[in-house]
Amino acid sequence: MLLAKDPKQRLGCQAEGAAGVKSHPFFRNINFKRLEAGILEPSFVPDPRAVYCKDVLDIEQFSTVKGVNLDQTDNDFYSKFATGSVSIPWQNEMIETECFKDLNVFGAHGSRPPDLDWNQPPEPPRRSLLDRILRRHHPEVSIAHTRVSSASVNSVDSMSNSAP
Repeated sequence: MLLAKDPKQRLGCQAEGAAGVKSHPFFRNINFKRLEAGILEPSFVPDPRAVYCKDVLDIEQFSTVKGVNLDQTDNDFYSKFATGSVSIPWQNEMIETECFKDLNVFGAHGSRPPDLDWNQPPEPPRRSLLDRILRRHHPEVSIAHTRVSSASVNSVDSMSNSAP
């Protein structure tokens, strides 16, 4: 879940955010309050000067296959693929025409718009058409329905308590 390909499925990227990560069973033995307060020592702190790979010389190759030599025909073949490393004319056109400029619209003074602000309360759920009609014409129906529901629950409870 933490490294899911789809960002919407990743742990911590859903509605619960960091709370979802903290409540995941993998992290159940970590006291996050003590960790955040600096009381608890983290179990692992990466060394910023260290390179975590098998061999420093393999960094530029990015290949797990050893002993493979590419010749000019291979280079010609792979140069036909659009990998994104070299811009192609339509990419330049998209940038020049600024067709995606509306995706960078924010609220006043660069703030988040209301639909992206997680601190805003969610919109209340919409009532069904039938519910709106019944409450408009017969407001006592919803009250009576509530009383009937609670009365039926109480009668079921009393029947279960009287059973041998």
